[in-house]
Amino acid sequence: MFEVNGGNSAQINAGIERAQNQYGWSGGSCIQLDKLIKDVRDRIVLEKGKLSDEYYIRALINQKKVLELIFATNSCADKIETLRQKESAVLITKQSIEQEKAVLKPANTDQRIYIGTGALILLVGLYILVKK
Repeated sequence: MFEVNGGNSAQINAGIERAQNQYGWSGGSCIQLDKLIKDVRDRIVLEKGKLSDEYYIRALINQKKVLELIFATNSCADKIETLRQKESAVLITKQSIEQEKAVLKPANTDQRIYIGTGALILLVGLYILVKK
């Protein structure tokens, strides 16, 4: 799986087992896989910062590579982008509907005022014609 200079196989196997137990992929959505890859990356940075078990760090790096391969094989980037575009379209549509309602309600009120004013002027004009 990977080369380690020095160390015994028990330490190597312990690092591999720990990484697989914490960050093994048992299936799920591409979004979950993407989150798992991010978590592994964060853990690698954290472990390197602590200068902890080098076998565990190397096992994490290999686990990340395996997860990234699964991600690429399943075309997860395309699936996530498609999902993001659909969600964006739904949000834009909802916002457009709300904005249209916000514009139409005052427009309908204004229209009623104009119709009422026009009717009143017509009645006043008719009244003046009838009086003459």
